[in-house]
Amino acid sequence: MKHTSIDTIYSQILLLSETDKERLYQRMQNELRAGQDVVAYSTVGKPLTQKQYIQKVTKAIEQANRGELITDEALQNEIETW
Repeated sequence: MKHTSIDTIYSQILLLSETDKERLYQRMQNELRAGQDVVAYSTVGKPLTQKQYIQKVTKAIEQANRGELITDEALQNEIETW
């Protein structure tokens, strides 16, 4: 991918019509917002975006596939020792 300087990009944007500038702005906003909506919360109440949630689920699946999990019964026994 060819590197384009920020000055070149800025100059090209300035040459656009006002309508095209508005369209470009709206497209940029849509791209920035994509995947940024809160879709879940962590166990401590931290908001998670779709991307963050998928990452957490993927990590949990990988841990389970490696056998890094605990049964409900073992967890209950551990909790009782706290």
